[in-house]
Amino acid sequence: MPLKKKFIISLAIVIALGGCANGYKQFYKPENGATPETIASMRAAPPPVTPLVERAAPINGQALIDAYAKRGYRLIGSASFNSGRSESENSAIEQGKTVGADLVVILNPQYTGSESSIIPISTPTSTTTYSTGSATAYGKSGTVTAYSSGTSTTYGTTTSFIPITVHKSDYSAGYFVKQKFLLGADFRDLNDAERNELQTNRGVAVRLVVDGSPAFNGDILSGDIVVSLDGIAISNINNLSTLISERRGNRILLGLLRNGRIINLPIQLNP
Repeated sequence: MPLKKKFIISLAIVIALGGCANGYKQFYKPENGATPETIASMRAAPPPVTPLVERAAPINGQALIDAYAKRGYRLIGSASFNSGRSESENSAIEQGKTVGADLVVILNPQYTGSESSIIPISTPTSTTTYSTGSATAYGKSGTVTAYSSGTSTTYGTTTSFIPITVHKSDYSAGYFVKQKFLLGADFRDLNDAERNELQTNRGVAVRLVVDGSPAFNGDILSGDIVVSLDGIAISNINNLSTLISERRGNRILLGLLRNGRIINLPIQLNP
């Protein structure tokens, strides 16, 4: 097969398999409310020139988010897609730069199977015909013979059917920013079973505590139930968040229910 034809076929196969698109950019989805303005207000420091990169095995999505939340990172967006070509990690990192991520967590690709198909490839063809001729003229002065030659070229196409097998994999990446905290704990509202056990609709449960945060240093534990702040009863997460925001940089007293008894912990909030 001529070199030019081989090149055309190879190029067509590359295009058929997805060209050079960046799947991490194409399938990126920001988290709800993760606007550039919101991200700028929550981050602890300006974005780095190049984000940190970590790799992880695919696990339950919330478990992965919580593991990084304990380290002070908040998810701002993610990309998940299935591809039949090898996706470069550099593409994931470039998308991290675009969205201002501090950390890009790239999940190890997971093979999902193969697909076989046939691609019709049309390539140009040309046929050149060479011709020669002669003519003899007879007259009173004798005979004269004339000779001639010429070429003609016919253009067309030929179609080749190329069998291909595409090996496909799932690709995913999460994009995080290092968050600044006043307290450094994540909460949830009580469920019905907890309300029945406690015989109250008031209070919020501590879901996780960020390492090295005021909550961590003040010995707040996952599973504690916050019942008061500076003597004010806590009804829900919004109520608690408002009271904490109003006391930015101050020392507070949190009333917690732990193992069936009330304890009061002094906590110094970040400014």
